[in-house]
Amino acid sequence: MSRRWLGDALKVKVHAPALEGRANDALLEFLSEKLGLPRRAVALVRGDKSRYKVVRITGLTLPEARARLAPTTVT
Repeated sequence: MSRRWLGDALKVKVHAPALEGRANDALLEFLSEKLGLPRRAVALVRGDKSRYKVVRITGLTLPEARARLAPTTVT
């Protein structure tokens, strides 16, 4: 999965199919892993059937989350 910030929004490319919530589950699992949080700390608030999602993250401030989600450079 790749990610980058577009202003205040994080763009994440998910490779899971958008069937039966698999893409949403993959997104939330990815975020919890990158943030170093348990899966229950990352929840989908809005956009379960949309390309645009709103996610609630419990346990981090916004600056902490942004720092942990900073894209890594690939060479």
